[in-house]
Amino acid sequence: MTVVVFCHLPQQEDTFYLQYLASVILSTFFFVSGFLKKKNLTIKESAKKYGYALLIPYIIYNVIYYPYWAAKFYIEHGSITFTDALKPIAGTLLGQLNSSFSCELNGVTWFLIALFIMHILTDVLNKNKHGKTIMLILSVITMILYGANKYYHYAPYITYHGLIRCLCFFFMGNLFQQKGFLQALNLRKDVIIGTSTLLLSLILFYWHINEDRFVLHIILYYVVNFVSVYAFIYLSKSLNNIKSRIITLISIGTMLIFGLHRIMIGVIDYIIEKAIGISNITYDWYECLIIVLVIQIVLLPIIIYQSKWPLLFGKKHNFYQKKAL
Repeated sequence: MTVVVFCHLPQQEDTFYLQYLASVILSTFFFVSGFLKKKNLTIKESAKKYGYALLIPYIIYNVIYYPYWAAKFYIEHGSITFTDALKPIAGTLLGQLNSSFSCELNGVTWFLIALFIMHILTDVLNKNKHGKTIMLILSVITMILYGANKYYHYAPYITYHGLIRCLCFFFMGNLFQQKGFLQALNLRKDVIIGTSTLLLSLILFYWHINEDRFVLHIILYYVVNFVSVYAFIYLSKSLNNIKSRIITLISIGTMLIFGLHRIMIGVIDYIIEKAIGISNITYDWYECLIIVLVIQIVLLPIIIYQSKWPLLFGKKHNFYQKKAL
């Protein structure tokens, strides 16, 4: 979550570290989501569970975002028409679609729509005797579609783009769960695999960012991401004995931070720009880290007392109440 918020802050975009982090972090997120997916759900149970846990928060976070969007639009354009006001509502109902009659509202919430589709699709395929083969075929197809979309820009639709980019990693995580991979802990092995694969992914990424040979560029994108997933998972495993209340809370508050951090970034940018009299501010990397930590700290009280706002977390009951039960 720290990396996601960090990458969304305005900063120099051609730096190697930002390009690398922005390219690989979502792959690990969707891999972990697939790995932690609940087993043996019927399609009806899955639709009910993930509809409640993902689609309701999707609506809530876009409703919360709408007044911010309206205020920002009015400040930037000096007025707002009825048609202008309807476009983000239509965009939200259509999964953050940008078109002549709709526009993104809280664009980062695309991942909730994509996750819902991935969960349902995985449950359907897990019950099919040819499900694993179909997953492989869909993974290859979506990789090709992602490359084609990046080259031709045929679908400037953030949810579709994220879905075809990350579906293979969700499938991969779910397969690892079913096979029982990544369960054993061995500190020395985990550190060696984690550091070596991280170094390999950085080397491959340096090769990948050259787009002169586009097909190779896309192939390397997926190679880099598959290797980086191993790097982050094994490095995380090597830290298994370190217990942190803060990290646990940030983990529990993943959806809240995703849903609200764009508003907080916008407000922080506006205040700083007005205070120092500039527009279109950009930050250095260390300033970005400070802002990320501030955002997370500000949201911690809501996470700690999440029982008061369970719908924000896609839950009916408090995490700790469930744990006690």
